[in-house]
Amino acid sequence: MNSYRSKKRTIGLICILMLGVLLGSISPAMAEDEDRPTASLSVDFLTQYVWRGYALSDDAKGMVIQPSMTFGYKGFALNIWGNMDTDDKNPAGPEDGVAWNETDFTLSYSREIVPNLTGNVGVIYYALDKVDDSFEVYLGASYALPWFTVGLTGYREVSHYPGWWAQLDLSRNFKLPCYDMSIDVGSTFIFQDSDDTLAYTDPSNPDQAFSGFLSGTLTAALNIPVAKYFTISPKVGYAFPLSGEAGDLIENLSWDGDDDHFFGGIRISAAF
Repeated sequence: MNSYRSKKRTIGLICILMLGVLLGSISPAMAEDEDRPTASLSVDFLTQYVWRGYALSDDAKGMVIQPSMTFGYKGFALNIWGNMDTDDKNPAGPEDGVAWNETDFTLSYSREIVPNLTGNVGVIYYALDKVDDSFEVYLGASYALPWFTVGLTGYREVSHYPGWWAQLDLSRNFKLPCYDMSIDVGSTFIFQDSDDTLAYTDPSNPDQAFSGFLSGTLTAALNIPVAKYFTISPKVGYAFPLSGEAGDLIENLSWDGDDDHFFGGIRISAAF
């Protein structure tokens, strides 16, 4: 228990130090650029909800609807995100049919530290249905290279499911020559180091929690502007395990019993 509390204190100190670095990097010109508050709204209609490689819905029938709201000001942002499953089959409880089963609250701060290098720090509260809520702190950075942007983020769960997550993101936006359309392509790779033997049992050793490379996800979206503020984005994705043991774990915990997942749908968004 003392070791666990020590780890939480360490994470808190790291986040405070990083926040200090980010705040210290503000220049008057940068501050003037961000004096205007921003807001964005979106809703995704998807065939399946996939989180870090785990399928948290069944793709046999039904769909998930995921609304999101983000408010930003001077580098700070508050996001509220939700998931409604039209055919809820949560193995932790009775099947509910249509069910709102998750609401996430994210408070973050981001800042360009040097040209092309952006740092970010934040907290995420996952309000979950039928299981214990979850709370994470995270720290990350992204760098815009000439051909793509690379990001690395570390997450620490400090509530009911203690463990670490490391996420590597590669992304690129391609502008199209007509109607201001563009294509977003990206890939995400997850490493998981869990301290929770019960929630994330290592398939090869039931007495240990899983630790290793977990999953990769490939995504693509076509962004079609509509009027001044709105965009419609058809999108597809494919999530897959990064090892045999990871595949066994994902299969055991995914609601559809599969270790890889193909999903798609459409996003409607507005930015102000």
